Amino acid sequence: MKVLCSHAVDIAAPAEQVFERVNDLTRWPAWFGCVVSASQPQDQALALGVEVHVCMHAGRRRWQETLEVTRFITNAFLSFEALYTTARRIDFRVERRGRITRLGCSMGYPVYGGLAPAIYDVLVGRRRVRNGLRDSLAHFKNIVEEKAGSAAAADDLDALTLTPVAKPAPQVAARPLRVV
Repeated sequence: MKVLCSHAVDIAAPAEQVFERVNDLTRWPAWFGCVVSASQPQDQALALGVEVHVCMHAGRRRWQETLEVTRFITNAFLSFEALYTTARRIDFRVERRGRITRLGCSMGYPVYGGLAPAIYDVLVGRRRVRNGLRDSLAHFKNIVEEKAGSAAAADDLDALTLTPVAKPAPQVAARPLRVV
């Protein structure tokens, strides 16, 4: 049985910057919670058909996956599929929405072993994967927005400073009200 978990987050950064960060596999362990390490053989740039090696973990269990890039459209889509089983997938979708960029991520993973593992996945496993994906994308958003904020030029920072506004003088009633 194949299970799919997905989540999306809105990021206040250009789509090019978001895609560049997702495209950089060496930075995945910094923001992607289930990834311990990721590398590309011969340090090739990501392209359609390129194989990458990813060390993933769930709790105390670690394993190596060899993923193949199955969909690559610059600044739009990046999809990975496990080389030896098509049940494990990671898909990234980058959408421009005015000044913000929406990053969507979907993870598909297999559940083997019959009814008992499927019930465990429904009760515990799927929630853990979904929460991990949500937390990873929130962390990614914070990293990218922090980088976008620190890249502002000095004259841009001057434009962002707030000018003090005079407080309005308190108005006093002409005649005090008398309550009987």
